[in-house]
Amino acid sequence: MTSNPEATPLRRVARYLIGIIAAATAIATLLGLLAGVFPYLELINHFRWLLLAVSSLVTAAAWTAGGRALLRISASVLIANLLLASLPLMAQASSAARPTLRVTTFNLWIGNREPQAVVGFLRETDADVVVLQEIGSRLEQEIIPQLRDKYPHVVSCARRNCGLVLLSKLGWLDAGFSDRTHLAPPIVWARFAGAGKPYVITGLHLAYPFQPAMQVDQMNWLAERLRQASDTQILVGDFNLSPFSLKLNTLAFHANLHRHATLGASWPAHRFVPVVLLDNLLASPEVRTVNVRYGAGSYGSDHYPVTFDIALD
Repeated sequence: MTSNPEATPLRRVARYLIGIIAAATAIATLLGLLAGVFPYLELINHFRWLLLAVSSLVTAAAWTAGGRALLRISASVLIANLLLASLPLMAQASSAARPTLRVTTFNLWIGNREPQAVVGFLRETDADVVVLQEIGSRLEQEIIPQLRDKYPHVVSCARRNCGLVLLSKLGWLDAGFSDRTHLAPPIVWARFAGAGKPYVITGLHLAYPFQPAMQVDQMNWLAERLRQASDTQILVGDFNLSPFSLKLNTLAFHANLHRHATLGASWPAHRFVPVVLLDNLLASPEVRTVNVRYGAGSYGSDHYPVTFDIALD
């Protein structure tokens, strides 16, 4: 007599394991939705792609193992993660055919011991504007003088509680910086004359992911600063937030900014394969994206550099 496959011990064990993974994925997804109330839960949202991959595999396994209830639960978690993963696309910048400006952001890592590799990369990339993060006095002395012929315009707060440098081929109307505080991130900025109206490029380095409360304060400070601005705005640097984070998407919504990279990865690059995109460019709607490129290596850093070819209408 043939046994009913629905009742085999192996299938029951498989359903049990699938159920556990489905429940864990569902709980993680729900917890991520509470990041606005409990900022530490934002760490879950950074790995939306992982939740999406796991929920896809669980749904496929539930289909194979049978059981309508298990399949409904797994499919519901998959649909929820698909919707959450698609939300960042609503703030994606529109595209253009030809760039008018190239901007590179690079978190050098304060312990970087390959300054010559950094110089070589920046010369080869040939960006119009470069924003460097985690650059202290040592790296500033080792890197910036070698780039003065290419970038005659420099604003630096490398030797302060700021650690940023902005390099530009273009002359600016005004420029400055402000130090890191609990309420505000370190920023370095320059205001340029555009074809239509002026544009401001602001380089920044937000608080680390394990400082979520400070991240909230700094994002609120940025949002208020942007609300008072009338020029075209370009924010670029190490946000320490992935495109799937609630904080970054909230900033884009409230400040009317569009994100120029979504599906790449820039960290960690020193020991592992990068899995999350922490370095990005957000800009006013009139700034369109042409191309986004990631460095061929880390050049002594724990981040990949990211270069944005953009068009200003």
